[in-house]
Amino acid sequence: MADGRLDKRLAWLFAIVWINLTAALLLRPLIQSAPPLVADRVGLLSDDDQAKIAEVHHFLLQDLDLDYRVVIDRDLGDIDLFAADYFRDQDVGTPSHSGRGLLLVLDVSANQLRLEVSHALEPVYTDAFTAYIEHRQLTEFFAANRIADGVLATTELLVTRATNAAAGLDPSTEGWSAGSGGGGARMAARLGEGQAERSTEHLEHGSAASLQDTLERYRTTMVNRNNNPALAIYSRVTRDLLAQRVMTPAQMDNVARSLRECGIDSSFRSGNRAVLRSPIAERTCPPYFFVREDNQWRLDFTVMIEAIRFGRNNQWRLVPDYAGPYQFGFLDLRFDQNGYPYPP
Repeated sequence: MADGRLDKRLAWLFAIVWINLTAALLLRPLIQSAPPLVADRVGLLSDDDQAKIAEVHHFLLQDLDLDYRVVIDRDLGDIDLFAADYFRDQDVGTPSHSGRGLLLVLDVSANQLRLEVSHALEPVYTDAFTAYIEHRQLTEFFAANRIADGVLATTELLVTRATNAAAGLDPSTEGWSAGSGGGGARMAARLGEGQAERSTEHLEHGSAASLQDTLERYRTTMVNRNNNPALAIYSRVTRDLLAQRVMTPAQMDNVARSLRECGIDSSFRSGNRAVLRSPIAERTCPPYFFVREDNQWRLDFTVMIEAIRFGRNNQWRLVPDYAGPYQFGFLDLRFDQNGYPYPP
């Protein structure tokens, strides 16, 4: 009797293992044939760049229900037709619960790009917004041969637009709504063309008397899309940093919007350094670091980029266990294990 029960148990165990193994074998081709989030068929991106982009796009699907794919290839013919066919054949948007699909196609031989948007996303990513992203963000990076940086930096704008749309905010508060340049379609990618000349406008009129004065001048600089890295509102080391970076019109518009909407409620000083903070509840409003040079308060972005990180929803956090020169500006707060701030 005991041997019979044992035989039955073994039979059930074998059946369960066989069913699971069979299911795995049947699903394996489907998993292996699933289109990648990043398909670089010409080797334009490094393996690390592809992995970073894929990781960010995975979180876009998880957090915003947005299935965002990237295809880089050459000799695609009509890029509009290719994008439409790829969108359909690869079921872009299907992993999204609401059919929210976005496809970036870059044809390196034709030097063209296109952003294809699913019907479910059209109210969020309108033709005007899509054209703005292409013209004022992506091509600015592509001209400097910063392909991966351009794709990754664009994510911030996509998240901002989706978040604002979900909150029912008026699009007129966003930079793209004014003079976007028409509907989204194919566009010259400007690959390797070189960055446009930096602005030489200075906007300086005497020394900045206060921290708020410096921050307001920075806001005005962004409103005017002044990407001159040599402005006196920046610390000396910050000027060197900005000179090596791409500063796109879309990025400057986004900073200007943030500075317009984020109020300052806390100020901290220690020697020749200072920190201005928005209310902690306004998680998308980062703190700003300042250093006193030549009797003027100047923005210190070199330390900011080391100390401040942004999460998937564009919310700022402090590098865990940060002990840098601006630590005094955060002693009144408590932080979780990831560095996100909370009131004391």
